[in-house]
Amino acid sequence: MKKKVLIGYVIAAVVVLLAFEYSFWTNGFLYLEHQSEHSYLIQTELLRDLFLAEEVVENSAVKQDAFETFTDTYAEKYGIRLTIIDEKGTVLGESSGASELMSNHLDREEVQRALQGESNSVIRRSATFDVDYCYCAVPVESGSFRGVLRAAIPLQELYNMNNEFVRSTVFAVLILVALILFLGLYFRKYVMAMKKVEKMRREFVSNVTHELKTPLTSIRGFVETLKAGAIEDPKMAQKFLDIIEIESERLSNLISDTLLLSEIESKKDTKREPCDVNAVITEVVDLLQPKVREHVRLIFHPDPSVRPYSCNRDRLKQLLINLADNGLKATEFGAVTISCSSTNRYLVLKISDTGIGMEEEQLERIFERFYRVDKGRSKAQGGTGLGLSIVKHIVELYNGTVEVTSRPGVGSEFTVKLPY
Repeated sequence: MKKKVLIGYVIAAVVVLLAFEYSFWTNGFLYLEHQSEHSYLIQTELLRDLFLAEEVVENSAVKQDAFETFTDTYAEKYGIRLTIIDEKGTVLGESSGASELMSNHLDREEVQRALQGESNSVIRRSATFDVDYCYCAVPVESGSFRGVLRAAIPLQELYNMNNEFVRSTVFAVLILVALILFLGLYFRKYVMAMKKVEKMRREFVSNVTHELKTPLTSIRGFVETLKAGAIEDPKMAQKFLDIIEIESERLSNLISDTLLLSEIESKKDTKREPCDVNAVITEVVDLLQPKVREHVRLIFHPDPSVRPYSCNRDRLKQLLINLADNGLKATEFGAVTISCSSTNRYLVLKISDTGIGMEEEQLERIFERFYRVDKGRSKAQGGTGLGLSIVKHIVELYNGTVEVTSRPGVGSEFTVKLPY
C-alpha cells in the first residue's frame, strides 16, 4: 500500500513538474520572442540610418545596382535578409539577388504599416523560402523617395533553442523519476533521522527568532518612546539610550555567536599552529579582567611544564573565554580559577567557580543551544545561550571531551581534555 502511495506521489510530482516547466518555458519563450522582435526592430532602424547616411537613393541614380549592393553587403554581414521596397510595393533591392523575381510587396502587413510611418515587426513563415522569419519594416524617406527598408531575421536558432530545452527537460525528468524511485527504496531507513533533523532545525530557527525578536522589540519600544517626547527629558532620554545600547550589544553578540557556531560546525579549521597555552590563558584573563566584579577574583597560575598545543589560537581562546565568562556571571562571591596541565596524551584545562552551581538534571542540557540554567540572570547579564554550545563544538573539533561537575550553592568545574 505504501509503495503504491509513493508511486502515486512520484507520478503527481512528475506531472506537476512537467506542467510547471511547460508554463514557465512557454511564457519565457514568448518573452524571448518579444524581446528579440524589439531588438531586431532597433537593428533595422540602425540599418535605415546607414541607408540614409550612405545616400543609397542618390547613388541609385548613378549606379543601377546601388540598392542591391547595400542589401547584399549588410545582409551578409549580419546574416539576415534585407529588402528595399518603394511606395508602390516594388522590390528595388533584395539581398538574395532575386529582386526582379520578387512579387509586389504592397499587400504585406509590415510593408503597409511602414508606408504609413510606423516601424513594426511581424512573425510569419516565408512561402518563398519556407523559413520562419521575424520581418522588421521601417519607413524610409530620402528626397523624393518614399519607401520601406525591411529586414527578415530567421528564427530557426530561437526555435532550435526551444526544442533543445524540451529535450533536455524530458531527459532531466526521466533521470529524476529514476532517482526518486531509487531513493524511495531506502526511504524508510532515514525517515526517523530526517524527522529528528527537521525538529532540531525548527527548534533552532524558533529559538533564534525568539532571541532576536526580544532585543529588537525592546529597542523599537524605547525608540518610539523617545520619539513620542521622552527625548525632551535629558535624564529619561539618557536612561533609554543606555538600554538601547545594551540591547544592541546583546543583539550583536547573539549574531556573532550564531555565526561563530555555524562556522565551527562546518568542521573547517586548517589554521593550526603550536600555541603557548599559558600565554593564551593570560590573554583571556587580561581580556576578562574588566568583567570581574567586587568580591570576585579571576585566578590563573601558569604551569611552565605545559607543552604547546597545535590548534587554531582563536578557537582555543574562544573556548576559554566562554567557560571563564560563564563562571564570572555565575559567581557573586569567591573566585573563578583557570588551570592547565599536560600529560603524554592530553592537554587538560580546568575552569572552576564558586558560583550558584547547577542541579543534576540541568547538567544534561547545558550544552544545548539557547539553554540557560537561570534565564533571568543570563539575560540580565547579556548572555546569548550559545556559549557552552560553542565550547562543545570547539572541543569536538579537536576530538576532545568536556566534563562538568556541579553542586547548587557550591560551584561548578569544567574539565576539557584535548588530545595531542
